[in-house]
Amino acid sequence: MDLRRWFSPLQPLPSADSDTTATTTSTTVSESRAGPSTNASYGQTPAPTDVTSAAMIEQKSTSPPSQRTAVDDIGTDRPVQILLTQYPVTVYSGKGRSFVDKWFHNREWLEYSVKADAAFCFCCRMFSVTRKSGTLDAFASVGYRNWKHAMAKDRGFHKHETSKDHMSCYAMWKEREMRRNTGNEVSTLVNADQLRKNRYYVSSLIDVVGFLVENQLPLRGKIDAFDDMSEGGSGLFLSMLYYTIQKDPELANVVKTIPRNATYTCHDMQNELIRTLSNVVTEAIVEEVGDSYYTLKVDGTRDPTGCENISIVLRFVNETYEVTERLLCIATAQKGDAQTLTDTVLTELNKVGLDSSKILSQVYDGAALMSGKRGGVQKILQDRLGREIPYVHCLNHQLHLVVVHAMSAETALLEFFEVCDSIYKFCRKPTVAMHYKGAHLKRLLAQRWTGHLATVSVILKSFNDIKSILTNADTVLNYGAETRMEATGLLRETSEPSFMFLANLTHRVLSLLDPPNKLLQREDTDMLTGLSVVASATACVKKLRCDEEFKQMLDTATPTSDSLRPGPKRRRIESTRMDGYIVTGPTGGHRGDDDLETELRRLYYNTIDSVVGELERRFSERNSQLASALAALNPEADNFLDVKAVKHILDLSQSIMIDAEFEVAKEFLMSQKQAMQQDWTIQHIISTYHNHLIAMPSVLTAFKHALTFGASTAMCENSFSTLKNVFSEHRRTMLHERKARLVQLAFEKDLTRKCTREWKDTVLRRFSSNTRRLQLF
Repeated sequence: MDLRRWFSPLQPLPSADSDTTATTTSTTVSESRAGPSTNASYGQTPAPTDVTSAAMIEQKSTSPPSQRTAVDDIGTDRPVQILLTQYPVTVYSGKGRSFVDKWFHNREWLEYSVKADAAFCFCCRMFSVTRKSGTLDAFASVGYRNWKHAMAKDRGFHKHETSKDHMSCYAMWKEREMRRNTGNEVSTLVNADQLRKNRYYVSSLIDVVGFLVENQLPLRGKIDAFDDMSEGGSGLFLSMLYYTIQKDPELANVVKTIPRNATYTCHDMQNELIRTLSNVVTEAIVEEVGDSYYTLKVDGTRDPTGCENISIVLRFVNETYEVTERLLCIATAQKGDAQTLTDTVLTELNKVGLDSSKILSQVYDGAALMSGKRGGVQKILQDRLGREIPYVHCLNHQLHLVVVHAMSAETALLEFFEVCDSIYKFCRKPTVAMHYKGAHLKRLLAQRWTGHLATVSVILKSFNDIKSILTNADTVLNYGAETRMEATGLLRETSEPSFMFLANLTHRVLSLLDPPNKLLQREDTDMLTGLSVVASATACVKKLRCDEEFKQMLDTATPTSDSLRPGPKRRRIESTRMDGYIVTGPTGGHRGDDDLETELRRLYYNTIDSVVGELERRFSERNSQLASALAALNPEADNFLDVKAVKHILDLSQSIMIDAEFEVAKEFLMSQKQAMQQDWTIQHIISTYHNHLIAMPSVLTAFKHALTFGASTAMCENSFSTLKNVFSEHRRTMLHERKARLVQLAFEKDLTRKCTREWKDTVLRRFSSNTRRLQLF
């Protein structure tokens, strides 16, 4: 059997650019049947049951929700009960009324649509075949919005749920749920073997899509068919599917039973699979967050199309008491002002059903757009929610600003890094690179000070190789006049004693700041730990401010530079006209060794003072109450579990504080600490003694809040790296929705892998929830 011919389209498809999402649907994906989404296990053998009654139930639910109502934010597989801080208000007789989330209680059939601002009945939408006028029609089609009489006994919810039509639909819904759980669905009873083959085939499609999106690879080519494998061809998706069919005999046999108009290989079906995977991953993240309080991390960047991409990351403590950070989504916005960004963030949270009242803190960079005290995102968000939400300036950004401002305070340091950058560019020249034997030099980036540390480290390590290539280029005519002149200038600059001194100085200072920078980029680093490490690094920098450290650094730099220094010159004779005067400035001529040491000493102490001053200024500007509360939760602190200090953290979530619980917890934990004789952290306490602390909920809540406070937006920036790989130069024609979903799936690899493994059945059932020609369940 020619598989390429089998998968070729029934009609010619229009040519499309690589990874482009089209707006028209191919004839190969037209659908006519609806497959219910259930929770039965994959490939499960059904037990015999009555087919007639089951057929009546499933026949009534074949009309998709899109045909019953114009809104698309209500459930297709189960009711969607969205909880909002404030629902839209409708004025009745001069009085504002709105939907109330308490109405969901004991009404599992009730769901609410944000777009329509209306209530719906899930079972009536899915199973009702009548179109009567009145309450049922409203709950099943256009939605119910009469909030004034919603709870009236003879109207609204009570009248609807006691109606015969509703009770009939409710019974059919529960009957279908029971059949799903037992594997006795009517479709399973009719042709179990063919359904198994269909699931096996679609499961292979999911595996191929999951592998490609997880590894940030493009899916599409120019044509959605196997019959064109030339340059540009059919893309990696069809190529990998074709390879899988060749290697899997069972799949090759299954393919022969798949209708040619339901192969699900066109670009629209690829988007459907990507959307399904992304929805499952998002729902898993929301379920993982649960009722926990979370820290909101937001950062933005513009892609090459000029669209603002907003990375929304949530930090929380999960059910196993582990600190977790998840990329909720990559949202897009046409404007980059604070109001638009705030609206976008709140909209995305509400869309997935997350409660904005659970936001414990917010972490952004220091731009005025985000951190503004009057018009920034952090201020607008607090005003919108009507409560205090502490703003944390990303500690990684602050470390970067410390280095930038401190290193730019001295002209000599700026000139030093300019020379380093010139050496990097010089050694990259083809004629020079082939003779250079030293370590690879790093490029200096203004937004990444870690590149400065890497460059200085290579210069110190390979200084002799750099000196050798500069000397060789200065004397060999084959390099050309321009290269030789550049080598002469660089050789003179690197021959100055101050060059090696500044190289050692910057390397020493940046090395002390590198550990906190790396620690702050870790997912499990909380705010208290980050501040503690930064304080330790500051103390280490302060210790450099002494004559002993200066002498040691001067002695290290001088011997290396002596061999490069020009020969001795005639000793300068001071003019006798200056006798009787105090000289405070240079009087001409060359500086002596004493003048050089004085200048280097000034550079040394000024640089140390500048770094320490920036560290203390930036990392001391914090909410004093919040800092005191976090410090009181440190097991090593003298005021450990002090009630007055910790109260501020619990007030942020309006949690009740019980003084007796803190007294008992402190006594218990301190006794355990003395018995174990080791240093403790909050993470150690909560992971080891959470079973004990359950009896003291206010203490457990305080510890969880302390771990929830984030320290940096490193995860947001990491997602932008994934965005750059996904939205590459040859994939710029994809829609923003596809781009955002691909970035999320590639970034949350562990959850994407679960979609192709233990969550495979959920993905299959979610994919089959819409109208499909290829029935799966």
